[in-house]
Amino acid sequence: MDSRKQRKILFLNMALAALIISVMLFILEVSGAAGGSIIKDADNGYELFSKVYNRVLTSYVEPTNAWDMSKNAVDGILKKLDPYSSFFDPRDFKQLHDETIGKFGGIGIEIGVRRDYPCVMAYPIKRGPALKAGMRTGDLICEIEGKNTKGMDLTDVVGMLRGKENTQVHIKIMRGNHPIFALTLTREIIPLPNVLYAGIIQDDIGYIKLSRFNQEASREMDKAIARLDSAKAKGIILDIRNNPGGLLTEAQQVSNKFLPKNSVIVYTKGRTPDDSLTFKAEDSPKVLPNMHLVVLVNQGSASASEIVAGAIQDHERGVIIGETTFGKGSVQTVYDDLPEGTGLKLTTAHYYTPSGRLIHKVRKMEELTAVASTDEEREMTDTLGTTVSPDSLKKIKTNSPQFYTDAKRIVFGGGGITPDIIVQEKPVGNIVSQLFSQSIFFDFAVEYCETHPDLQDTFTVTDDLLNQFKAYTDTCSDFDAELNKRVLLFEYVIPGKASLDKFRNSLKQDNYDGDIFKMIDSLEKAVAAKRNEDFFSHKDTIKRILKREIASAKFGAEERTIASKDWDVQLQKAIEVLHNEQMYHTLLSPGMKTGIKHD
Repeated sequence: MDSRKQRKILFLNMALAALIISVMLFILEVSGAAGGSIIKDADNGYELFSKVYNRVLTSYVEPTNAWDMSKNAVDGILKKLDPYSSFFDPRDFKQLHDETIGKFGGIGIEIGVRRDYPCVMAYPIKRGPALKAGMRTGDLICEIEGKNTKGMDLTDVVGMLRGKENTQVHIKIMRGNHPIFALTLTREIIPLPNVLYAGIIQDDIGYIKLSRFNQEASREMDKAIARLDSAKAKGIILDIRNNPGGLLTEAQQVSNKFLPKNSVIVYTKGRTPDDSLTFKAEDSPKVLPNMHLVVLVNQGSASASEIVAGAIQDHERGVIIGETTFGKGSVQTVYDDLPEGTGLKLTTAHYYTPSGRLIHKVRKMEELTAVASTDEEREMTDTLGTTVSPDSLKKIKTNSPQFYTDAKRIVFGGGGITPDIIVQEKPVGNIVSQLFSQSIFFDFAVEYCETHPDLQDTFTVTDDLLNQFKAYTDTCSDFDAELNKRVLLFEYVIPGKASLDKFRNSLKQDNYDGDIFKMIDSLEKAVAAKRNEDFFSHKDTIKRILKREIASAKFGAEERTIASKDWDVQLQKAIEVLHNEQMYHTLLSPGMKTGIKHD
């Protein structure tokens, strides 16, 4: 690196460090904490940072990268704050911007990882480049612009697939047993939809699936509501399960669709006056007060979703059903004035529901649930009961802060929105969980759609199809290059096998021998023999999941919703409440407690 470029990098990074310190000093000043000792500590901190930075850069035994060192220092500062404050390099900051505005230049797919390759995890966006080029759910992208993608980080994959509108990207696809083939796709502006489904779900009940809150959320909700009006819906279910949130202003506008003008929706409290604001409904509601409303939530409902649920609950505008929400009651401000296209997302306030609830639950970074690669995967994971915290569903803790709604109903703070009716998804068996976690349902659905190109949305999962799936679980395999042989894709982990192995190893270390090892082997074989029994004892659940996954792979999110509705216990409870006028009004009546457990 030439000296001029090195000096430029040094200048930019020192400017970045100075900016952060300046922000710290500004916050101290405007917060009234301008005592001499505190300012002196800040000055000492800046001096310490700058001297260590320069000393390492000029004197460390090995050459150091100025930019990496500055970025690590920034990460270190933010690590001591909360999990929601983050520094973004230019690529990640661009992706954050794309997701916020709700559109970007791309090819129109959602990707995850299968067999160490990026995989199309959901039906390609309608009329997008990927679908027009013939890409399908389950396609593995093995090469992008001549670069092998095996083991590639998904962020890098997204960065290579996205780009300016009307530019081309060259990829290669692996699909089942077909030869690898090449595709050239022309990028288009891809909308990132907020509303995944809007229509009549059963009888006269309208249903809206809202998956996120980007800049288009309010506009898409207007279209969804208009569609339900045209269909003469007499009740509405707003499903914000697994909706991780987004823009606070969009949460305000979505809430305004249901709440009267001037209703308080949320207010924030921060260290500066600019961060302490009250957000109200600014217009008349799109949905009239006589239209009954149910909002579905779960542990994956966070941030903006909780603002909407909290406002609806506090004003008795609708019934909240599902599971206690995530508990993210903090507001992040995004700063885009940093060097080299980088960005900073910083927690600057907490928000409170109209009744005064702070629903924020303090978490460390390692406590956060990993974000699944697609909305459908998050939905699937929750439906199978693998992300729900049972402790949060048993009962309301007696020491939780209590608040009162407009009708003087008791609601709770201190960790998420507690629904009016708690409905927990039924747990599934061990074999079903393993079939899901090892992506066997997904793989079979992809293969089944490949071999049944004329499949209609009216298909049913017969016993014959169930037996085909059973045979697939026994035989599906893939070539393992490291082992130089084919290996089975589904490995049924016997419950307690790890304990048996540990017990066997302990006996060996203690020099035991004889019949006891034969007894352990017999026990292991007896448990393993239950695989078939376990499979067929859960055949009804397996059939339901197959119906949903095949419908999703073949037809997309709308058919997935329709395929799931008859056994979605939370959705069915919502339909029941909307059909029962007396129950609906009783749940919202003065003095009624929230958090009723439904079994």
